Amino acid sequence: MRLPLFNCGSNGSELNHIPSLFICISLALCIPVIYAAAAQTPAPTEFTIYSQGNRVSQADMLNRLKEANVVFVGEEHDDPIAHQLELDILQGLYTEHPKVMLSMEMFERDVQPQLNEYLDGFITEPSFLACSRPWPNYKTDYRPLVEFCKANHISIIAANAPRRYVNMVSREGMSSLNKLPKISKSYIAPIPYSMKLPSGYETELDSIFGVSHEAGVKKDEMKKGESVDASMPSPENMKQAQALWDSTMADSVEKAIHTHPGYLIMQMNGRMHSDSGWGIAARLHQKMPHLKILIVSIHKAGAPMIYRNDEQSAGDYVILTTTQPEK
Repeated sequence: MRLPLFNCGSNGSELNHIPSLFICISLALCIPVIYAAAAQTPAPTEFTIYSQGNRVSQADMLNRLKEANVVFVGEEHDDPIAHQLELDILQGLYTEHPKVMLSMEMFERDVQPQLNEYLDGFITEPSFLACSRPWPNYKTDYRPLVEFCKANHISIIAANAPRRYVNMVSREGMSSLNKLPKISKSYIAPIPYSMKLPSGYETELDSIFGVSHEAGVKKDEMKKGESVDASMPSPENMKQAQALWDSTMADSVEKAIHTHPGYLIMQMNGRMHSDSGWGIAARLHQKMPHLKILIVSIHKAGAPMIYRNDEQSAGDYVILTTTQPEK
């Protein structure tokens, strides 16, 4: 059973027109720009799993994850160990719970038909990649998950909002989405989406987007009679753009739950979108409070691996990864 089909969308060239500030900030917000080291072969690796500050085994973690309705796996996009762990988690969940689906931030909703066609064997991989706008590190980091799903007839949800619409919001705010045609609006969460964010999440976003700093700069510029660069995304617009990602991915998972009752959904995204139960997880919980949601947060850590207290609230399971020097 595959997900609803939509028309093929843009090739993502809109990223070329995003102001430089937005591109810099997007690195922290999970827009794929460049991963220079993605193609390199990683050195031997290790990881340690914690739950509520205590070390646990991978088997113990999987035994609990299989009982959830939705498992969020938050990654750092340039961590090869995290990508291997994601495959391990998916394989483990499939073994214990064959009715599993994979939902991915890495594919946008308007390429769902091409994703379905590839998984069903109708089109070749080159044709699929030419139309699906894969991330630069797809071959090394995400292809193994897609191929595992293809081999085992596991559906994949293209969960994310198309980048071109996120770019619109970053420049013009959420209201700019109202002028989109009906078919375009089907690729994003219903608008207007809520901007009532968990206080901790809003504080974190304000810190990243420099709300207090920009407010001070604009005030000083106004005193001097200098103009403010209107081409730069405002912090409020950037928060609305982040919320478009979160709300669209939450909406994608919610739709899949309704169309595939009884399935366990593994949602993959940058960990900022789900850490501490914020972002996508908070929006999904608000819509469907009865769901059992578990959160895995994968962090890169230096050696030796030390579990830091400030990470305890990041998820039900926190995994610290490190690359060991080659001998």
